[in-house]
Amino acid sequence: MDLDLKAIESKWLHKWKNSPSKNVNGNRAFLIDTPPPTVSGLPHIGHAFSYPVQDMMARYRRMRGDFVFYPWGFDNNGLATERYAEKERGFKVSNLSRSEVISICTDVSNETIRKMLEVYEKFGLSADFANYLTTYSKDSWKLSQKMFLELARSGKAYRSESLTIRCPACKTAISQIEMKDENLKSEYFFLDFKGVEGGYLRIATTRPELIGACVALCVNPSDERFTGLVGKKFIVPVYENVVKLITDESVLPEKGTGAEMVCTFGDQNDYEIWKKNNLESRIIINENGRVNDGKLFTNKSIQEARSLIVQYLEKEHLIIERKKIEHSVNTHERCGTPLELGISKQWFIACMNLKEELLSQGEKIKWHPEFMKVRYENWVKGLKWDWCISRQRPYGIPIPVYYCTSCDEMFFPSDGELPVDPSQKAPICPKCGSSSVIADTDVMDTWATSSLTPSMYLERAGLNSRYRIMTARFQGHDIISTWAFTTILRSYLHWNSIPWEHIFISGNVLDAQGAKMSKSKGNTSYPEEIIDQYGADSMRFWASAYSMGEDARLREQELTRGRRTVIKMFNATKLVSSFNGEENSKRNATLKHNVWVLQKLNQTILKVTELMEVFELAKARLELDKFFWEIFCDDYLEICKAVFTSSDYDVEQRSETAEVSKIVMESILRMYAPFMPFITEECNEILGFTESIHNKTWPAGINLQDDGTFEQSIEIIHMVRALKSNLKTNGLTLKAVRVGSSNPVQNDELQIIKAISRLNAVETRQEEKLTVEAIESTSDKTT
Repeated sequence: MDLDLKAIESKWLHKWKNSPSKNVNGNRAFLIDTPPPTVSGLPHIGHAFSYPVQDMMARYRRMRGDFVFYPWGFDNNGLATERYAEKERGFKVSNLSRSEVISICTDVSNETIRKMLEVYEKFGLSADFANYLTTYSKDSWKLSQKMFLELARSGKAYRSESLTIRCPACKTAISQIEMKDENLKSEYFFLDFKGVEGGYLRIATTRPELIGACVALCVNPSDERFTGLVGKKFIVPVYENVVKLITDESVLPEKGTGAEMVCTFGDQNDYEIWKKNNLESRIIINENGRVNDGKLFTNKSIQEARSLIVQYLEKEHLIIERKKIEHSVNTHERCGTPLELGISKQWFIACMNLKEELLSQGEKIKWHPEFMKVRYENWVKGLKWDWCISRQRPYGIPIPVYYCTSCDEMFFPSDGELPVDPSQKAPICPKCGSSSVIADTDVMDTWATSSLTPSMYLERAGLNSRYRIMTARFQGHDIISTWAFTTILRSYLHWNSIPWEHIFISGNVLDAQGAKMSKSKGNTSYPEEIIDQYGADSMRFWASAYSMGEDARLREQELTRGRRTVIKMFNATKLVSSFNGEENSKRNATLKHNVWVLQKLNQTILKVTELMEVFELAKARLELDKFFWEIFCDDYLEICKAVFTSSDYDVEQRSETAEVSKIVMESILRMYAPFMPFITEECNEILGFTESIHNKTWPAGINLQDDGTFEQSIEIIHMVRALKSNLKTNGLTLKAVRVGSSNPVQNDELQIIKAISRLNAVETRQEEKLTVEAIESTSDKTT
């Protein structure tokens, strides 16, 4: 039977929107710090993999009677949304005023959020979509600015003129958390620096455009090749300035020629050597990523400058050798552009002095899986910079700081004045009374706001006085160094606490060949396509098949298995609902097959519950699958059909079987409900229930005394099936068998075996080992 899953899902989405899942004030609370998806496009396959998992836990904990807080939000603040708006509307930020950019970004953001919301609803998520927040709302502005001022007033956030990482393409400072190492193709250029006293020193560089910024040459102190040259002076090609050869342990003798330029600034290592040796500055790349060397080029892009200097060096025969290489380059994770370093005034949140404290905070959180904690620890240990949070972009939450141009006083607005918009009139300077006051024109890094999501969600719901630490954060491993790290940092700085008790880290989604899915590779799939073809429950079934941290492969057979489960559940429910018995026959189960299945159900409930309590959703669902397919459908429902078609069973026995089958079926639906909310709701209605299955409690086991003898009957049924299958391949139909066993097979059990196996006779005899042999069969061929 082919179900109209679109109709079923549309029906229940409409009903849930009008009657959302009930919440209770239980003894336990389950508070989810929901990842607000970035407003930079429609949901992708990674969202389809990760978001249903948190919903499964939310639905389960509601059924357990817990208070579940499952908020929703959208991260529409900052560079990602701004770049998306540029692409969607075809404009350049540099050509518009700040107010125009904000207007367009807001419009694109609102339009995209509506579309994103429609897709997330189709996932079957039970989050509070009706009250979603956005990270660019006035409430978010106010909270973000308030928390910033708290840090600024205490000195934990500070403004400093220091080395900054800059993205030439985005024309803004960024932080270490936004850097991404990429292996890029490049080229070594080998150049000779003439010695002032004669001779030369050969260096290899991938950045010839920085020759004009060279302030020293450097080698490793242990490199004996250069022992006699250390301290000597050399002339920089083209620019003719004189630099000294110095030493530093950071220089790798095996890299290039073993000698390298120290430029202001090529990389972090340049900066450290420059600072350590108190070298002069020769800054030739400005804040906008334009190169002005004072000799060969003015206001050129880095690529243009590189091309021009190489042409000049080639013309002057100054390039000794060129060599193609591939090396690791720091790029901006937002746009992939190689990053530059420069000195500028920026706002920072101090964290370099808190490494031990941040490692300690990480220890207090339960990581799922545990090994993901190592990634967090490695990130903290490898921090090289305080967190730069100021951005030179128009779209974002403004930094709430004023500067008096008359007396150089820097001052802050009061909390009551928040949120502050720098486009509004600035206040009078509180120190000198001057009206020559300007507002800071920078905005905050988007992570400076999204790192506050626990507080944002709790304050919006009025729960901040009741809770401080949330229960769970679900996120991808690729943002451990961004979202997880910054949230842990902010929680420690503001409240000296951890933000959540548990953090659940999901893996990547891979294609059938094992490659990570991405738009750039052209191998990705989109959730709506999967839902249209297989249904949302099948997609959720696939998502629930993997443990935390495990990479998931998107295979057609796994989605098909989910769809088969949906159809099987529907058909099983229809079959159970067709079993007729005496109404309200509230009797205890006495028939062995009913006692057996109830005992098996009890064991399954206990095992599934145990696994769900420790967040092992994949293992829990496998236990449930095994019971549903193998025990309930393959064995018990076949027994039920035999009971209702055989004349050997009376009304009482059929009534008991009908009642037990409904109890078991409904318990199965309850356990599947967190995983597959649509089909379980539909089947719950088919069984005649009017209350939503998602408002029901988690099933409790029915512990009956079972002597275990019926297990032997089930094993005999399996052996008869195998025997029938073997005979069928030879064109024979099994009619009668002889069962050998050490434990006697009771008459009521023989009755079941005979009926379910469609046999004319079942003989028994005493044997040490359980055996089944054919004693009568007929040919399928007609003569």
